[in-house]
Amino acid sequence: MRGSKMKAHASTPRYSLRGAFALLGIILLTAILSIASYDFFMGESSTPEGVVQITVTSAILGQDRELIIHLPRNYDSTKHYPVAYVLDGSSLDNPVANAFDVLSTAGYVPEAIIVGIPNMSARNRQYNLVPPYLRVDNDKPDSPMGEGDKFLSFMDSELFPFIEKNYPTAPNRLFIGHSRGGLLVMYSLVFKPGMFQARLCFSTPMWRQDHVMISKTSEFLGTQDSLHTFVYMSVGEMETENMKSGFVRMSGVFMEHALYGFKWVGDTTKIANHQTNAQVSTARGIARWGEYMKSVN
Repeated sequence: MRGSKMKAHASTPRYSLRGAFALLGIILLTAILSIASYDFFMGESSTPEGVVQITVTSAILGQDRELIIHLPRNYDSTKHYPVAYVLDGSSLDNPVANAFDVLSTAGYVPEAIIVGIPNMSARNRQYNLVPPYLRVDNDKPDSPMGEGDKFLSFMDSELFPFIEKNYPTAPNRLFIGHSRGGLLVMYSLVFKPGMFQARLCFSTPMWRQDHVMISKTSEFLGTQDSLHTFVYMSVGEMETENMKSGFVRMSGVFMEHALYGFKWVGDTTKIANHQTNAQVSTARGIARWGEYMKSVN
């Protein structure tokens, strides 16, 4: 207390200011992430203004695709912002925007532009988000294969140029997905590593078809000398054993291939299932990305 004097005795532990500030930082971050998670559960946006809904025509997909673009709270056309591309737009893009708003206000991450990509239909989602070496319907041996490679080509050749022409972007892209969306996020690492500088995937079914995604990722990493990217992945403690085994195996692959410049974080979310894991992991994964950004800048 101010004005009082205290004597230190041999049996009294002494704490440094650095340790005290570190503890305070952990407490503050926990509170911030709790606020961001609350916004997710309530379905409310802390940035109600600055949301743009537009439609772009894709020659690659042969479709008109809706985009939901969240501009940062302090948007300034003379600044340049990282861009987070979020699958399952109209669902996952809101909590991503909320988390960025809270964490950037607190100084943990930079402000960012959020681009949500909604699904046209449930069936369309299956084709778009599944890699070409996985069946669209996992339980049907004669099921057609996914078209995730085509969707990534749409993003790389049509979506990125559109966003970067119309908004002030920095050369820093994030790719965020949940469940099947996580499959596409992880596949993009092998498809074209330089498409994104960070990838966040929650509850990704990497166990499908005898863990073929894990095998292909391991093969790819084995051909690389370095890989300058960040990957965050999480699984819920209450998810299926298949889901958890895929997470553990991919973690093992990342530990085996400790490439220069490659940073990854894996979290198991306590008392979370397939749906609630994404709710908690969104803010936490973005915070981890913020730590990564500070470490490389």
